[in-house]
Amino acid sequence: QKYRYGKGNFQIHYALDKPPAWRGEGLDKVALLHLTPGLDGVSKACNEATRGMLPEVPTICVGQPHALDPSRCPDGKAILWLQLPEAPRHIKGDAAGKLQTPADNRWTDALREAYADRAEAILASHIDGFKDSIIARRAYSPADLEAMNVNLVGGDPYGGSSTIDQSLLWRPFKTTRNHDTGIKGLYHIGASTHPGAGLGGGSGFLLAGRL
Repeated sequence: QKYRYGKGNFQIHYALDKPPAWRGEGLDKVALLHLTPGLDGVSKACNEATRGMLPEVPTICVGQPHALDPSRCPDGKAILWLQLPEAPRHIKGDAAGKLQTPADNRWTDALREAYADRAEAILASHIDGFKDSIIARRAYSPADLEAMNVNLVGGDPYGGSSTIDQSLLWRPFKTTRNHDTGIKGLYHIGASTHPGAGLGGGSGFLLAGRL
């Protein structure tokens, strides 16, 4: 019951009629890039989300799968997936003071689409003709993600907050060791265990070495 989860995640998926025409040279060949005003911007957005506010200028992680694997979409087309890692689980307000937030602090479909519009406007400022190239858009709020996967509590994709007291040998608890569960032959691996979230499968690798 004392285990803490982190900020929620907000995702947007796009199907585009053509590859994005980035205003920065070479960005069309990058598989993953981040749009942010800089370190101060990331800090501001994190602070706002932690306080339950929708960030005024969210950090936007932009994945371009077609840049590495053109077979992911039809010839001449493109796909993007956006991840906004600073999304509040329970919404207390809008840092920009423009979006009306519900009294019960819950995500709604209307708020999800309005917030996706904010991210889309930022993206469009970096890509020429972006809005005209959109075939389809699908957005997922932290609440949507949790509904799709019970492990994404509050939309947290990292298996729990990665503060120091929930990291390293203290993940998930200071009483757990070497991925043991206390039940013979049953082990606990994944993002909520040491060494934490990521795509490297670290917990499984460490346990396999022991076994």
